[in-house]
Amino acid sequence: MLFAKFNLKTKTLKIISLVLTFIGILFILGSSYIGSIAIRLAMILILIFCIANIKMTYKYLTVKEKINYIIAVSASILGLIKPELTMLIIGVLLLFFTVPPYVNTIKARDYSDIVMLIINGTGILFASYCIINSKAALNTVIIIIGIIMTVTGCISLYDAFINKKPYIDLETGECGGFEDTNEM
Repeated sequence: MLFAKFNLKTKTLKIISLVLTFIGILFILGSSYIGSIAIRLAMILILIFCIANIKMTYKYLTVKEKINYIIAVSASILGLIKPELTMLIIGVLLLFFTVPPYVNTIKARDYSDIVMLIINGTGILFASYCIINSKAALNTVIIIIGIIMTVTGCISLYDAFINKKPYIDLETGECGGFEDTNEM
């Protein structure tokens, strides 16, 4: 059961499942718009937080912190103008974090942690994809999120319909329909 830990009634679970499925389908169909909008919203939030923090703590900031804030504000403005650059930056950072461990593992010929090799290899491939075609990479990420949401919604909806057991009244012995197994 997908939502077994939650104390949800069947109607609530069905509504959550349908909403999750619907949002997932929207993510799949509108991936080019949703990615840009989400990145722009995130950049606006980063810009607001940076400016508010600079205003409140400017006297107490060191030179290094001021430079970090300038970089964050300029990156958020750049992300507002061209959201695809965010995926390019993510690709470069992902390469920066995945290539050295991958190369060290190959140099040392230590293939004992195969899962880490697969994760780093996949990270290198995705980073290359982000660098080469950042707009398509953003759409791909949004589509993958949409697929995950749709599948999760469908599985939980299926779970809500299947996980019902017959309710038998112990006093009269009559069958009173189905008992909700999602209640605790």
